[in-house]
Amino acid sequence: MAGLLALPLILVGRAPVTRWSSVVGGLVLGPLYAVYLLAVEKVGAGLASILLYTAPLWVTMASPWALRESPAPRTVIALPLGLAGVVLIVSPGGGDRMPAGGLALGLASGLMYAAYLLLARLAQKRGARSEEVGIASLPLALPGVLLVARPQCGLGVEGVLPALYLGLMATLVPYFLNAYALSRIDSSRVSIVSLVEPLTAVVLGVLLLGERLTAIQGLGGALILSSVALAGDGGKRGS
Repeated sequence: MAGLLALPLILVGRAPVTRWSSVVGGLVLGPLYAVYLLAVEKVGAGLASILLYTAPLWVTMASPWALRESPAPRTVIALPLGLAGVVLIVSPGGGDRMPAGGLALGLASGLMYAAYLLLARLAQKRGARSEEVGIASLPLALPGVLLVARPQCGLGVEGVLPALYLGLMATLVPYFLNAYALSRIDSSRVSIVSLVEPLTAVVLGVLLLGERLTAIQGLGGALILSSVALAGDGGKRGS
């Protein structure tokens, strides 16, 4: 749906398809979506989310040589706090053993998400626009999605609005804002700030669905917010 919503912007030239959008969408986002969906099937959404959000670790490790950006000391301190918070927020209570295949897929999704953040930052340092990276790349990710998920036909009237909301507000707008942020601040800080996503999901579950927030999840939320505050005050960009 997000790819379809991006097409009008592409056709009128507001989000031109360039080599950078082709690389980001076709070589990174498409495989990322595919691998993450497979990880969810293998280990469930909670564990898959934890493994996906190892991305800030890989970004912080890779950015000095990939982007010549050295993370600020506050960012390095914020990283373990944020990762611990994600584990507490989304980790299931059971002690079931994680399948090796699911573990591999989940870690691969984290690495691909890190690759997206690094590549989107690199593209914009080389002159690409946020629209190229965050919008024009979305339709090009479709082949990767279709490898593991079949499109749902016949949504019906009641399914159109949720699909439009997910495509616009949960995908197209966030990806553009993410790309815009990457054009302004270093990838390590952006990746840590993105850890608020699982926290937001939990908060919305409490407010809209009446779900209960456990003390452990509250602690995890506090750790995530602390890490975001540290990363947000992480000083100047690395050079």
